[in-house]
Amino acid sequence: MIQPHLARCVTLAGIALLSTSYAHSSSTEQSTPTREYQIQIEADFSQVAHGDKHTECTPVTVEVTQKQRVLRELRWRAPASYQGFNAEPQLNKEQDEWVWRLGASGGTLRYCVQLNHQRGIRYDALITPEWATFRADDLFPAAASVALKGSRSETTLQFNLPDDWSSITQYPETSEHRYTISNPARRFDRPTGWIQLGKLGVRRDKIADTRVAVSAPVGQDLARLELITFLTFTLPTVRDWFPGFPDRLLIVSAEDPLWRGALSGPRSLFLHTERPLVSENGTSTVLHELVHVAMQRQATNDADWIDEGLAEYLSLVLLHRAGGITDGRLKKALKKQAEWGKTVKELARKSSQAEATAKAVTVFAALHEEMGDRAFRQLVRQLAEPGPAISAQDLKRYADTLHGKGVQSLSE
Repeated sequence: MIQPHLARCVTLAGIALLSTSYAHSSSTEQSTPTREYQIQIEADFSQVAHGDKHTECTPVTVEVTQKQRVLRELRWRAPASYQGFNAEPQLNKEQDEWVWRLGASGGTLRYCVQLNHQRGIRYDALITPEWATFRADDLFPAAASVALKGSRSETTLQFNLPDDWSSITQYPETSEHRYTISNPARRFDRPTGWIQLGKLGVRRDKIADTRVAVSAPVGQDLARLELITFLTFTLPTVRDWFPGFPDRLLIVSAEDPLWRGALSGPRSLFLHTERPLVSENGTSTVLHELVHVAMQRQATNDADWIDEGLAEYLSLVLLHRAGGITDGRLKKALKKQAEWGKTVKELARKSSQAEATAKAVTVFAALHEEMGDRAFRQLVRQLAEPGPAISAQDLKRYADTLHGKGVQSLSE
């Protein structure tokens, strides 16, 4: 699934925030060559292993450093998980939005964030006395920034942890628990993706030009090498279908009470320890989530069936192309999906699950057959490219163009 949504301290330098940049009219500022600033975030987990401290919210300090007033302000609407905002030099609450105005040399912001997050009766983010699993995005609320035109941040991510704790993220580690964050596509880098901290067991390998790391807390029943082996014969096929697949992939895993499913993020995904590599119906949760990782844009709110149906269909196709299932098994799997989704009349909905996703699988199977393999693969690559959210109308238009005439598998 795409959506949902340790430790003395965590430091993030130069977090990339959802931003809006404005040029300043001053000729002096426009002629200044330096447009860099740093943002350091320290999240204090020093008490996490003591008593019930892991259930409390995490104190966070954000420090902006700059040589001139490059970053002017940050604005954000904070969900209930964030508490106690205070800052220097100036922080105001304007209706439902916080506005932090920075000085010439920067400023400091402090708050507290509850990282534990329930998903039904389970959790999709959790801190325990031995380990923590959460998304980097949750350390700071999504914010808009006002900065000088052409400015950029220098970004690092550092964890200061107890001696027996380790850390792993989607980013390259430049020194102990210190990571470099770089996203050339964004003016302001923002740490994203899954993070795991604590007493961890990690397997690493390089597969099809992708550096893969598989992590889970020590003592938990994850077959790390089995997962690496599965990726060894499937990831080359994934990269063949998605040439833009990331050069780094992190899979973090944990057992109950974590959510018994899988959730993707940028260059990373979470997988419950008990999820099978291949299900009895022939689909693969791992391959499903790898498709989500490969897709650089999502569907519109009323077209989630595109995201989920394509990921589920390709989990079957990619497994088949990699030699994981036979022709006969693929046909049986697609027949089962068709039977499961036959009662679904309308695909347009905010969340595509169960029967609706099965119906969408059948739609994509028919579209694949109608367009032919070459044109369908071109369609998949086009859908995976960065861009605005994809609507059902967009999908139909792309398919019509690549097919050379109107496709009958997609309704108008």
